[in-house]
Amino acid sequence: MEIIMRKYLLLLLLATYGFSQNEEWIYYNKDGADNNANSAYRIKPDGTENELIMENNQISDISEDGLKILCFGWDIISLIDLETMDTLTVDDGGSNPRFTYDENVIIYYKDMNVNSGGNHLYKYSFIDSSETLIADSVEGFDIKMSPDKQKFVFFQTNQDSMDVVIADIQSGQTSNLVTVLPPGAPFISLFESYWGPDDYIYLNLRDGNGVIQLFRIHSSNVDNSLIQLTEQNEDSRPLASNDIHLEKLAFISINQVTGPTGECWLYDFESNETLYLGDIDSNSWALHQTWSPDNAKIAIGGIWATGIWTPGPIKIFDTVTDSFTTLVDSTWPPCFWVGDTDEQVSIIDKTLPIPYNLYNAYPNPFNPVTTLHYDLLEDSYVNITIYNMLGNVVNNLVNTNQNSGYKSVQWNATNNQAQPVSAGVYIYSIEAGEFRQTKKMILLK
Repeated sequence: MEIIMRKYLLLLLLATYGFSQNEEWIYYNKDGADNNANSAYRIKPDGTENELIMENNQISDISEDGLKILCFGWDIISLIDLETMDTLTVDDGGSNPRFTYDENVIIYYKDMNVNSGGNHLYKYSFIDSSETLIADSVEGFDIKMSPDKQKFVFFQTNQDSMDVVIADIQSGQTSNLVTVLPPGAPFISLFESYWGPDDYIYLNLRDGNGVIQLFRIHSSNVDNSLIQLTEQNEDSRPLASNDIHLEKLAFISINQVTGPTGECWLYDFESNETLYLGDIDSNSWALHQTWSPDNAKIAIGGIWATGIWTPGPIKIFDTVTDSFTTLVDSTWPPCFWVGDTDEQVSIIDKTLPIPYNLYNAYPNPFNPVTTLHYDLLEDSYVNITIYNMLGNVVNNLVNTNQNSGYKSVQWNATNNQAQPVSAGVYIYSIEAGEFRQTKKMILLK
């Protein structure tokens, strides 16, 4: 009866407020009426409206179009369609559910306290109500999705080490990417990661001096070498995010003795530069980040850490004005910045067709994998070829008919015989219909 009443309350709230996504909202969690559960809220970025969504159920994920949310509470996972107000539930469904490439398939954790080996990760299908175990001995509760949401990365504990593992959601297969050492500092969650748009996985590990820095490793497993990206004086911890197309990754500085310093930094994926964002508050732990649809502002959610962890504020940093403002107090991560741009996109699609274009390789310079993005105005026979500086063909990367639209292809620094090539400057060229374009890229070793 209690569950039925909760669903009725949710429908009443949705019907009362309405959930048009034509405006921007920031979704978050805060303490609910029951002290043992959080409740889901949303607030306008300017703070003018603040609404309760679901009592005693916290938001864990939001679909890319902002029209469906995943909540969990009381061992029940709820998938809510904000347009139709239909709700699907998973009983005894664990926690921290996430959307995948298929709107009918989700993944989530189950806390296995009785098993000292760690938590379990499951996949669930709303089509046939099937639950499939993907991994056990999982460290932590945050699932880091690939940009296409077909895979995710997690940390798996062993007796004397910890592995970075990639799981394919459809097949359920897992593969170890790299082995890392156990956490060294007990007062922080050492391992945090993000799967970037360049298909690199960003994570924080100790450097040779014992300072925790930002590293990256490519998800393709072609080269499992870790690349250090920062040279900070204090420990670095990336802020978690459910956004899958970030341009910059925010991270905080942590003193190994006193805790957070209050400093917040940005790592730019394209330029590979580290930029100082600003000072948050040394009495709080910034934990989660979400960016505005235009990437001009970042909302940072955290907790107060003065002896006991208590709900903290969401602060918004405006990169145009270089200013921090507090949006709302007493919140729990995660947070989500949602804004609907479908209407604008549909107008653009009708009036401005996608032109032919070949973009700069990303990353560039690179080692060992880079991605080439290109646009096709119409269905075309596409030929993308890699040349060395002498004009010799190195790799016929694409040689096929393709439909119009946005496209991409990866090059793993091998020739047509699948042999690694030497470091140096390479030329990549596209031919599609009457379109021709050539660019350069640099392979490092």
